[in-house]
This record gives sequence, C-alpha cells and structure tokens, in this order.
Amino acid sequence: MAPRSLPSPVMQNFIGSGLYQYRQWAEKHEPELGMTVEELPLDIDGGRGDRGHLLWIGSKGTQKVILYFPGGAYTFQVTEMMFKFWNYARIEWQRQGLEVAIAVLSYPVGPGPNAAFPIQLFQATQALRYLLSIGYNASDIQLAGDSAGGNLLTQLLSHMVHPFPIPSLVSPLNLPPGTRLRGALMISPWVGFTDPDRWGSSFQTKSYDVTVYQGLRGAGERYINDMHKINTFNQSGGLTSSQLVPYVEAVLAPDDWYSDLHNAAVDRMLVTAGKEERLHDQIKVFFERKIEPYHLDATLLVQDGGVHDDIIMDFAIADKPLGNKLTPVVLEWIAEGFRS
Repeated sequence: MAPRSLPSPVMQNFIGSGLYQYRQWAEKHEPELGMTVEELPLDIDGGRGDRGHLLWIGSKGTQKVILYFPGGAYTFQVTEMMFKFWNYARIEWQRQGLEVAIAVLSYPVGPGPNAAFPIQLFQATQALRYLLSIGYNASDIQLAGDSAGGNLLTQLLSHMVHPFPIPSLVSPLNLPPGTRLRGALMISPWVGFTDPDRWGSSFQTKSYDVTVYQGLRGAGERYINDMHKINTFNQSGGLTSSQLVPYVEAVLAPDDWYSDLHNAAVDRMLVTAGKEERLHDQIKVFFERKIEPYHLDATLLVQDGGVHDDIIMDFAIADKPLGNKLTPVVLEWIAEGFRS
C-alpha cells in the first residue's frame, strides 16, 4: 500500500485512474477479452461529482454477473491485482461450466467535493439499477466489495432497506417485486472509521499488517467530515448528520438496522477477515451484532494467519493464489450461489 513518505494525492497520480489501470491490464494480460467500458449516468445535484464507470471482465452478455466495488480507502483507484484476481476467478468458474462476468465499478476517490460522500453510494446505486435495466435478473447478480469497497457495499445494502434520506442525492432503489439479489460478499470490509480501537486491540496489535494503509485513520476522518457537511446539499432541512452514520459506519448502525436484508435485499451473505489484520475486531463485531442475528444465510470466515484483503493481495505478486486456503472457499461460495 502507500508508503508513508508519499501523500495520497501523489500516490493517486502515480497509480493512475481506474480506467488507466484497466486499459493497462487488459492490453498487457488479456488482449483476447477486449475492453468494455461504460460510463454511468450522472444526475446527482445538478452534476456534482465525477462520473463513474463500469469496467467489464468477461462478456457483458453473460447471464450471471458480479458487481464489484474495489477497495482503496476512498483514496486510491482500482488496481491491477484486483483485475487479476477476478479474472482468475472467472476462468476457474468457466472451467466448471459456469460463465460469469464481473462489472467493476470505478468510482471517484480522494479529497475534494467531486469525491465526497454520498457520490460513491449514488454511483453504486446507478450501477445496480443499470444492470437490472439491461436485463439481468436480481437472482443472477451478486455483489462483492473489499475494504472500502466492502464499506460501499454496506452503504448500498443500507440504502436498499433504509432509502437514503435525501432522495435528490440518492434516489430509492427498488428491486422487482418478490426478488432478491443472489449474494453479497464482503472481503475485509472497512465498517468503522472513527476510533477503531473501541472494538478491540487488533488495530494496534496487528501493526505488522502493512496491507492496511498507514493513513487509514486520516482517510476515514476525511470521509466522515464529508458526511458532516451533507446538510450543505440538503434542501429540505431537518436532517442531522447522525442520521447518516449508519450508511457510512456500519458497525455504528443500530443492531437491527439490517434486520430486513434477507427478506428485501439479498439471499446470502459472506463476510471474510484475516485473523492477523488490523480491521479484524470491527469486522467481527459488525457481523456478530448487525448481521448474524437477523440474516438467515450469513457466514463469517476468519482466515488463520490472514491479513487484510489476503485473497486479493496474492495477485499483487502472482497470477494465482499462493497457497491461500480461503480463496477456493470464496470462489465456491459464489459459484454455489449462481448454481442454485
């Protein structure tokens, strides 16, 4: 992740945009796949925010699709290792006779009003709405997100069961009557920004988990500050920033906040964490208090010896899992959802 000596805007420019990363990967590694890039509609607050894009891995016309929200602390764009991981997964499923496409959401990140909350939630909502509009059945869609992308996934699920209180910024999303999304996978989700030590000691004691960016606290504070400024864009008044906390910090939501997820939004949930990652404690509290008591088909997998985003991190230096036992379990969980 980011070296301490380089501030996030410098690293962001060094890494490049999500579109740049996608083109570099596709041209270098998978030229036979081609490149499919789609620009999402933009109608939030008269044009506030940068446009998001769907970057496709596999054929857009495939019946089954994963909508993936990449991590990066709301500071860095999607990177090559994420494309490599999902393409590896796609090929593994293809060998089993299962054709799956992955639609990667490239959304605005970094400091500044064009990347301020809730633009990411708006674009995640637009992306899911778009997939439904082009003919994908809800039961043929699974959501996935890692780290900050896992946070964005919690935002979207929150919005589905508790519509965002400022519809001019994020309009309600309604699935077709009687339908649910097939699954939601959260890989090392970042569910608490403020005071991460309150959930346990892992944020400090797992300091050797360098895969968690050293500036995580600062990135979280910036995102929370953007949330507190939301009344600037609230024309109706009467809204307090505390009402927005459950959308941004899932671990701080009321315990029953997600109680209707199974009935109204998603069939199955899988949350993963590394035993040795800094975010371990907050992920465990989130699952045990907010998800497990209410969802009928939800699982938490904690990987012994695992660090943050472990199954994806392998692909920073390799083209396949490096003996990671969690990877085949996650891939089989997704495949099982699409088969049933």
